[in-house]
Amino acid sequence: MSSSRQTRNQKLILEVLEQRSQPLSAQEIFLELRNANHTVGLATVYRVLDALRNEGKLQAVNLGDQQTYYQVLPSNGHNRHHLICTECRRVVPLPDCPVGDLEEQLASRYQFVIEYHVLDFYGICAECRGKGGPNPGLQRSPCLEAKPQ
Repeated sequence: MSSSRQTRNQKLILEVLEQRSQPLSAQEIFLELRNANHTVGLATVYRVLDALRNEGKLQAVNLGDQQTYYQVLPSNGHNRHHLICTECRRVVPLPDCPVGDLEEQLASRYQFVIEYHVLDFYGICAECRGKGGPNPGLQRSPCLEAKPQ
């Protein structure tokens, strides 16, 4: 594949991802490109996604269904963090990193250069539980029951 063609495909795929608020799978990206009359093969979509991820332009997201989904990384290059509904696969991006201070403390304490971290919370959104609030039958994470010392 020539570099100019790859650059064109990278641009097309980035445009598709930037237009969507939710992460997309390779198959979804392929279908969007096809529906927009772009001739990009599915294997090419996978190759371009891999290249863009390796270049630090995309983040891979696991929604718990054995597929990989992709989203564009913010301009600061840091991974986004999410709340992910295990029922409907809705993804709610968190506006900032809730563990940034912890990362700095760990790096300092252990003299460790942290390259990146991944933080996603999996659960059931309010819509899937029903509009009436939390379902009393749901199990809470044991981490939520722990008391700080």
